[in-house]
Amino acid sequence: MSRYTNPEIISDIQNGKEEVLFYISRKFFQPARRWLRRKGVPDDKTPQIFVTVLLQLFREIQQQHLSIHVDFESYLFNSLEEFFKQEKSKKKNQRYQQDFQFSDQQKKAVSMCVAIQDEDIRKLLFSRYAERLSFEQIAVRFNFSNPVIAQFEINKAMNRLEDIVRIQLNLDQK
Repeated sequence: MSRYTNPEIISDIQNGKEEVLFYISRKFFQPARRWLRRKGVPDDKTPQIFVTVLLQLFREIQQQHLSIHVDFESYLFNSLEEFFKQEKSKKKNQRYQQDFQFSDQQKKAVSMCVAIQDEDIRKLLFSRYAERLSFEQIAVRFNFSNPVIAQFEINKAMNRLEDIVRIQLNLDQK
């Protein structure tokens, strides 16, 4: 059969017919590839993503006994979009975790740099970053005349701490 209707596609997938897979690949691969390329996926990765999503779709349709009245094209592109969002989120989480992995030596050096700060600066940084107080709350606690001055003092203390930590860890200044 050279052309499938929407109910035939769903029905043949549920019945495990492989011919429909070839039809779907021929009909939807190029539009899916264009969509993925517009989202920034490298061209060499588009076939793998398409096949992965298509296999997930097949499993879902077979296991959940999806209604034959579901628009397959919309279902496919919604699945592609969901897969894309999940992969993007995974990469973002991996980058975040890689950015914040420190050795014990680095942690010890940073804690030593915090310890050499005077007590007022330590309390100021602690209130902002550990207690998560707003600038307004910090202004009240430390008797600053307004929150802008509190923000300035915290930024000044944090920049000073960052400079000391860079020196201690021999990092290049950015």
